[in-house]
Amino acid sequence: MAFYAPKLYLDLRALAAKREISYDKLSQGLGLYKMAICDVHEDAATMAAEAIAELIERNDLDPRQIGRIYLGTESALDMAKPTGTYAVEMLAQRFAPRFGADCFRQCDVLDMTFACIGAVDALQNTLDWVSADRARIGIVVASDIAKYELQSTGEYTQGAGAVAMLIKHHPH
Repeated sequence: MAFYAPKLYLDLRALAAKREISYDKLSQGLGLYKMAICDVHEDAATMAAEAIAELIERNDLDPRQIGRIYLGTESALDMAKPTGTYAVEMLAQRFAPRFGADCFRQCDVLDMTFACIGAVDALQNTLDWVSADRARIGIVVASDIAKYELQSTGEYTQGAGAVAMLIKHHPH
Protein backbone atom coordinates (compact mmCIF):
# COMPACT_ATOMS: atom_id res chain seq x y z
CA MET A 1 0.00 0.00 0.00
CA ALA A 2 1.02 3.60 -0.52
CA PHE A 3 -0.70 6.80 0.45
CA TYR A 4 -0.64 10.51 -0.26
CA ALA A 5 -1.88 13.31 1.96
CA PRO A 6 -1.67 17.01 1.18
CA LYS A 7 1.07 18.89 3.00
CA LEU A 8 -1.33 21.63 4.12
CA TYR A 9 -3.40 20.93 7.19
CA LEU A 10 -5.41 22.49 9.98
CA ASP A 11 -4.43 21.44 13.48
CA LEU A 12 -7.69 20.32 15.04
CA ARG A 13 -6.79 22.05 18.31
CA ALA A 14 -7.53 25.32 16.51
CA LEU A 15 -10.87 24.07 15.15
CA ALA A 16 -11.87 22.62 18.53
CA ALA A 17 -11.16 25.95 20.22
CA LYS A 18 -13.03 27.94 17.56
CA ARG A 19 -16.06 25.62 17.64
CA GLU A 20 -15.96 25.15 21.40
CA ILE A 21 -15.63 21.38 21.02
CA SER A 22 -13.53 19.32 23.38
CA TYR A 23 -10.20 18.55 21.70
CA ASP A 24 -10.14 15.27 23.64
CA LYS A 25 -13.38 14.27 21.88
CA LEU A 26 -11.66 14.76 18.53
CA SER A 27 -8.23 13.37 19.40
CA GLN A 28 -8.98 10.63 21.91
CA GLY A 29 -12.56 9.84 20.95
CA LEU A 30 -12.25 9.95 17.15
CA GLY A 31 -8.47 9.80 16.60
CA LEU A 32 -8.44 13.14 14.75
CA TYR A 33 -5.42 15.43 15.05
CA LYS A 34 -5.07 17.22 11.71
CA MET A 35 -7.36 18.01 8.79
CA ALA A 36 -5.61 17.68 5.41
CA ILE A 37 -6.37 20.52 3.00
CA CYS A 38 -5.65 20.43 -0.74
CA ASP A 39 -3.39 23.11 -2.15
CA VAL A 40 -4.46 24.91 -5.33
CA HIS A 41 -2.73 22.32 -7.56
CA GLU A 42 -4.18 19.25 -5.77
CA ASP A 43 -7.37 17.31 -6.43
CA ALA A 44 -8.56 13.71 -6.33
CA ALA A 45 -6.66 12.86 -9.53
CA THR A 46 -3.31 14.33 -8.47
CA MET A 47 -3.53 12.65 -5.06
CA ALA A 48 -4.40 9.31 -6.72
CA ALA A 49 -1.50 9.68 -9.17
CA GLU A 50 0.94 10.38 -6.32
CA ALA A 51 -0.19 7.35 -4.31
CA ILE A 52 -0.10 5.07 -7.38
CA ALA A 53 3.35 6.34 -8.45
CA GLU A 54 4.74 5.58 -5.00
CA LEU A 55 3.18 2.09 -5.12
CA ILE A 56 4.68 1.42 -8.57
CA GLU A 57 8.12 2.66 -7.56
CA ARG A 58 8.18 0.93 -4.17
CA ASN A 59 7.23 -2.42 -5.75
CA ASP A 60 9.40 -1.98 -8.85
CA LEU A 61 6.40 -2.54 -11.13
CA ASP A 62 6.43 -2.24 -14.90
CA PRO A 63 3.35 -0.12 -15.80
CA ARG A 64 2.94 -2.17 -18.99
CA GLN A 65 2.08 -5.17 -16.79
CA ILE A 66 -0.70 -3.41 -14.84
CA GLY A 67 -4.04 -4.59 -16.21
CA ARG A 68 -6.35 -2.30 -14.32
CA ILE A 69 -6.47 0.74 -12.11
CA TYR A 70 -9.82 1.13 -10.39
CA LEU A 71 -10.54 4.28 -8.41
CA GLY A 72 -13.08 4.66 -5.65
CA THR A 73 -13.98 8.31 -5.27
CA GLU A 74 -16.79 10.72 -4.77
CA SER A 75 -14.67 13.70 -5.84
CA ALA A 76 -15.08 13.66 -9.62
CA LEU A 77 -13.29 16.33 -11.62
CA ASP A 78 -15.99 16.48 -14.26
CA MET A 79 -19.03 14.49 -15.28
CA ALA A 80 -17.71 13.36 -18.66
CA LYS A 81 -14.50 11.50 -17.93
CA PRO A 82 -13.44 9.19 -15.07
CA THR A 83 -11.11 10.86 -12.57
CA GLY A 84 -8.89 7.78 -12.79
CA THR A 85 -8.09 8.58 -16.43
CA TYR A 86 -6.62 11.93 -15.38
CA ALA A 87 -4.45 10.14 -12.83
CA VAL A 88 -3.28 7.59 -15.42
CA GLU A 89 -2.44 10.38 -17.88
CA MET A 90 -0.20 11.96 -15.22
CA LEU A 91 1.39 8.58 -14.49
CA ALA A 92 2.03 7.96 -18.21
CA GLN A 93 3.94 11.24 -18.40
CA ARG A 94 5.93 10.37 -15.29
CA PHE A 95 6.89 6.85 -16.42
CA ALA A 96 7.23 7.53 -20.19
CA PRO A 97 11.01 8.07 -20.10
CA ARG A 98 11.55 4.55 -18.69
CA PHE A 99 8.66 2.58 -20.19
CA GLY A 100 7.41 4.53 -23.22
CA ALA A 101 4.60 7.03 -23.71
CA ASP A 102 1.97 4.31 -24.06
CA CYS A 103 3.00 2.31 -20.97
CA PHE A 104 -0.58 2.25 -19.62
CA ARG A 105 -2.20 1.56 -22.99
CA GLN A 106 -3.46 -1.91 -21.98
CA CYS A 107 -4.67 -0.76 -18.57
CA ASP A 108 -8.39 -0.70 -17.86
CA VAL A 109 -9.29 2.42 -15.86
CA LEU A 110 -12.60 2.82 -14.06
CA ASP A 111 -14.13 5.00 -11.34
CA MET A 112 -16.53 3.56 -8.82
CA THR A 113 -18.47 6.39 -7.28
CA PHE A 114 -20.50 5.90 -4.14
CA ALA A 115 -18.96 7.49 -1.06
CA CYS A 116 -16.72 5.12 0.93
CA ILE A 117 -18.13 1.97 -0.64
CA GLY A 118 -16.75 2.85 -4.09
CA ALA A 119 -13.21 1.81 -3.13
CA VAL A 120 -14.50 -1.32 -1.38
CA ASP A 121 -16.39 -2.30 -4.54
CA ALA A 122 -13.26 -1.60 -6.62
CA LEU A 123 -11.23 -3.80 -4.27
CA GLN A 124 -13.69 -6.71 -4.32
CA ASN A 125 -14.01 -6.52 -8.10
CA THR A 126 -10.24 -6.43 -8.60
CA LEU A 127 -9.68 -9.31 -6.17
CA ASP A 128 -12.10 -11.41 -8.25
CA TRP A 129 -10.35 -10.33 -11.47
CA VAL A 130 -6.89 -11.27 -10.16
CA SER A 131 -8.11 -14.61 -8.79
CA ALA A 132 -9.17 -15.61 -12.32
CA ASP A 133 -5.56 -15.34 -13.57
CA ARG A 134 -2.59 -15.37 -11.19
CA ALA A 135 -0.46 -13.33 -13.62
CA ARG A 136 -2.79 -10.31 -13.44
CA ILE A 137 -1.77 -7.14 -11.62
CA GLY A 138 -4.29 -4.52 -10.55
CA ILE A 139 -4.23 -1.37 -8.48
CA VAL A 140 -7.12 -0.08 -6.42
CA VAL A 141 -6.96 3.51 -5.26
CA ALA A 142 -9.25 5.51 -3.01
CA SER A 143 -8.92 9.26 -3.39
CA ASP A 144 -11.29 11.86 -2.01
CA ILE A 145 -11.78 15.36 -0.77
CA ALA A 146 -14.42 15.42 1.95
CA LYS A 147 -16.12 18.77 2.54
CA TYR A 148 -18.96 19.49 4.92
CA GLU A 149 -20.92 22.56 5.90
CA LEU A 150 -19.16 24.93 8.29
CA GLN A 151 -20.22 24.35 11.89
CA SER A 152 -21.94 21.07 10.98
CA THR A 153 -21.42 17.87 12.95
CA GLY A 154 -19.29 16.54 10.08
CA GLU A 155 -17.04 19.58 9.77
CA TYR A 156 -14.21 18.18 11.89
CA THR A 157 -14.16 14.90 9.93
CA GLN A 158 -13.43 16.48 6.55
CA GLY A 159 -10.07 16.24 4.81
CA ALA A 160 -8.27 14.87 1.78
CA GLY A 161 -5.99 12.03 0.78
CA ALA A 162 -5.43 8.92 -1.29
CA VAL A 163 -4.36 5.33 -0.71
CA ALA A 164 -3.29 2.88 -3.44
CA MET A 165 -3.32 -0.88 -2.99
CA LEU A 166 -1.45 -3.44 -5.08
CA ILE A 167 -3.64 -6.42 -5.98
CA LYS A 168 -1.88 -9.47 -7.35
CA HIS A 169 -1.22 -13.08 -6.47
CA HIS A 170 1.29 -13.01 -3.55
CA PRO A 171 1.74 -9.19 -3.58
CA HIS A 172 4.49 -9.34 -0.95
